Amino acid sequence: MTKLFVVGLPRDMEETELLEIFSVYGQVAIVTIVTDIQTGISKGFGFVHMEDEAGAGRAIAALNGAEIDDRTISVRIAEKKQPVPEPVVESAPRKKRQRIGGSSAF
Repeated sequence: MTKLFVVGLPRDMEETELLEIFSVYGQVAIVTIVTDIQTGISKGFGFVHMEDEAGAGRAIAALNGAEIDDRTISVRIAEKKQPVPEPVVESAPRKKRQRIGGSSAF
């Protein structure tokens, strides 16, 4: 499976429309348009998972630089997501606490 990164999508484009466009060039497994978490409005980019490299290549050749609703889209193979390293937290040596006040007699 080949994951494509698509930039420049019209903000009102639906995932079904993107699926139809890419299906002409090969079998599509997954289509995702990235949206803002709070507003739900498209951020103008997304991902298309093509079943095979040949279909992905045809889609890139045909659609990279194409116009959809007066917007030029860019289509390329998505970079593999790098794992985010765990932050290293170094703690400073703890200082001994001093007691305030005198000793108590029992």
